[in-house]
Amino acid sequence: MKYLSNGILEIEVSEIGAELRSLRRVTSPHEYLWQGDSAFWDRRAPVLFPIVGRVWENKLHINGREYQLNQHGFARDMTFECVADEDRHLAFATHSNEASLALWPFDFEIRIDYTLLRNVITVGWQVTNHSDAKMPFQIGAHPGFRYKQYNDNDDAHGFLSFDVDENLRSTVIAPGGYADDTTFDVEVPADGLLPLTNHTFDCDTIVEATGRISRVTLHDKNGRPMVTVRHSMPITALWSPCGGKAPFMCIEPWHGCCDPVGFADDVERKPFIEHAEPNTTWQTSYEIIIE
Repeated sequence: MKYLSNGILEIEVSEIGAELRSLRRVTSPHEYLWQGDSAFWDRRAPVLFPIVGRVWENKLHINGREYQLNQHGFARDMTFECVADEDRHLAFATHSNEASLALWPFDFEIRIDYTLLRNVITVGWQVTNHSDAKMPFQIGAHPGFRYKQYNDNDDAHGFLSFDVDENLRSTVIAPGGYADDTTFDVEVPADGLLPLTNHTFDCDTIVEATGRISRVTLHDKNGRPMVTVRHSMPITALWSPCGGKAPFMCIEPWHGCCDPVGFADDVERKPFIEHAEPNTTWQTSYEIIIE
């Protein structure tokens, strides 16, 4: 485990999955990050790679061959090496190995950077393709944020606000965790605060795949801003287990999404697929802002 502080924020990051494991203000006892509990969800903030979501029947097709790949891929369980431990900055890297090549036939390296600046954590991703062929992939974030003073009898555990003054439009998630070909609207009240209740996530996951949203703020039950996720990715996913009856919720910026129902085509034709050309590095980043 690696620790980093800038005097305002302090974080801990595990070498397993380069996963953010703790996020606090130096002057406050509140732990912003969900701490894992198998009764709800035993992870905290995994990085999803080389897929996001589930592929149809856990079968992936690449250049005429079939591979078995479980939901959200395997990077979250890989061991990363800390390659930078500096003032206000940590970086971790891992690369393909015999086990990963059996699941995903590309030679790759992933680097994940955490940088603290005042009340902002910037999380950077670099995906390098060392293969001779163009590498398709997906990548996404899955941080869970704890509510303050959670009580499962509250009318609302907190609220969400967005940088668009419109209702959300979500892809329907079919049984098994696949994308339906239909959508539904999530009504955002006139005050811009979407209440998070015990039934907000009866739909499983809100998947806003229109690319309209680049900023989501979680507010406490009194409407005070707590934490903001800011990004430039095409998909924003919102999730909490048990339909929403859990002490936390996830704000997830994604470059990728689960397979449509029945999808059995080559991964190249998978919706929301990214590519890295041979011997090139693809990169992006997002921010977690403690309000």
